[in-house]
Amino acid sequence: HHTRCAGRRVRVASPARLVAMVWIQPTLVGPSPAGRGGCASAVCGNDLVFIGGADRSPKALDDVWVLRFEGRHPLTARWIRQTTTSRNGETFPAGRSGHSATTIGSEIYVFGGMDPVSGTCFNDVVVLSTQNWEWRRLALAETGSPPPRNAHVACAFRNDTCIVVHGGSSPDQGPMGDIHVLNVLEGREKWERPRVTGQAPDPREMHAGVCMDDELIICGGRGRDGVTLSDIVVLDLTEMRWVRKGLFPNGALCAHGAATWQTRSGQNACAIFGGVDGQTLRPNELTVFYCETLAKVALNEKALNPNPSVTLDDDKALNPNPKAPASRFAHACVSLRLAFAEDGGNGKTCQHAFVVFAGVTPAFDLRDVWVWVEDFGTREETPRVATPTVATPPVATPSTVPASDLD
Repeated sequence: HHTRCAGRRVRVASPARLVAMVWIQPTLVGPSPAGRGGCASAVCGNDLVFIGGADRSPKALDDVWVLRFEGRHPLTARWIRQTTTSRNGETFPAGRSGHSATTIGSEIYVFGGMDPVSGTCFNDVVVLSTQNWEWRRLALAETGSPPPRNAHVACAFRNDTCIVVHGGSSPDQGPMGDIHVLNVLEGREKWERPRVTGQAPDPREMHAGVCMDDELIICGGRGRDGVTLSDIVVLDLTEMRWVRKGLFPNGALCAHGAATWQTRSGQNACAIFGGVDGQTLRPNELTVFYCETLAKVALNEKALNPNPSVTLDDDKALNPNPKAPASRFAHACVSLRLAFAEDGGNGKTCQHAFVVFAGVTPAFDLRDVWVWVEDFGTREETPRVATPTVATPPVATPSTVPASDLD
């Protein structure tokens, strides 16, 4: 069957050719970003854009990096330190972490975040054009704007005419549970506070979420009492009503990453990786659940984790499975369709990919890149891992995460 990838009609391999999903470290070309946590990520075509974040000093970062995948095997991507300009010569956005980045067409809308040194949270909206890499500040009335926050969820919906923001926190207010909607139609840009019905979930920060078919699906996070949450809650964005809820199949988690996914049968799903359970780093396993039923998707566990019995509780190395990303939190997760040239150069094949970048551990600021991708053209039982050009940090213990690391 066919689909569209980067604006072109391409052929997608039939399920019969899909043998397994595998973790791959792509060959990385060019200078790479410094290690960080709390950066914002967005997808534009075959490019991934990463904005800001902070290191453990802590130092807030304001740089913009593009990871551009090349349509060839073995999987290769090029890092580009993107130079940006701004209208009126204004310097922004200020360095921050815990902000969100939402793609609308060829523009990326950045909202919120925190300066980890001063503790100042933001509620401004700045927009980056990926056509000329120019920043502009969105002119919005101060009345009606959401309170400043970081560690929230933001997603595009209504055919990319609106952005919904849920939760997050600030030193002044703590974890929040409010819903705000930003209309991004040209000439009609404004914040709205919709009336939301249904049983609202607990206020939270450091949760993760995705939008699928005008539904906002949020998972986990940390509540006002400091307890790590394990629920999955769905907001119907058409009716603005909380419509269903469930439990994350692998327990409580926060500071994790989420991205949209589609199963081989074409069902919408959400993929989750990393995070902490409140005390320790979660095992380096990927979990996928259906958006409709919230039930766990059965995966090829052997391909994902050749030694699933080894966990961080065993006091083993930080990454007991070197064929998957090391456990981490405050990382970036995105999904996209990668277009590859077919043999002979006739047409392109599109592969769905889940990408993990950076994040932190109790000992390291990470800067590695991992891709969970369909393993085309092989019938091997075990994953194939490409040799990375960026060294993975040495293994580290302990696995306990100090509470201060999450703040």
